[in-house]
Amino acid sequence: MKINKALVFLLLTLVNLLQANEPLIQKKKVPLVIALPLLKSIDQYSISIGTGPTQMYAFIDPVCPRSRDFVEMIFENTKMQKLYTYHFFFYELERFHTKALIADIYNSANAIDEIKKIMVKKEEVQGLKMIPKNIQEEMDAISDIAKQLDIYKRPYLFVVKPKKEEF
Repeated sequence: MKINKALVFLLLTLVNLLQANEPLIQKKKVPLVIALPLLKSIDQYSISIGTGPTQMYAFIDPVCPRSRDFVEMIFENTKMQKLYTYHFFFYELERFHTKALIADIYNSANAIDEIKKIMVKKEEVQGLKMIPKNIQEEMDAISDIAKQLDIYKRPYLFVVKPKKEEF
């Protein structure tokens, strides 16, 4: 009888562990028909790279390791830049405290060079101590849309394929 109780306890513990290992976040992405107009409303704040016909909208954080890997892959692969046009929206992951760094990117004279320096070369950049009002407004607009789209990870991507012409 004691063996049966121990076996039942062990099985229940294993089942509990398996359920605990399910993904913590199970969210559905906002459908593109809803997301696209919202993305277009902040497109003027995106930093774009590439010339491809497929549009890729990406919410990234400058020090997030996955965002850095994603951006580095794009900068190093010219074929990807010919297949896609990437629209980067910098959106802070709170645990990284990158608001000043994001402001630095948006405030820089050449944002692409600044992104390379920070995300690809991984150089230390101080970030802005005082964020100009216009930069703060851009960051707030991106943040508002990100919240509406329930952006919870970085990079967070939306892919818009070109419409096929009808003959």
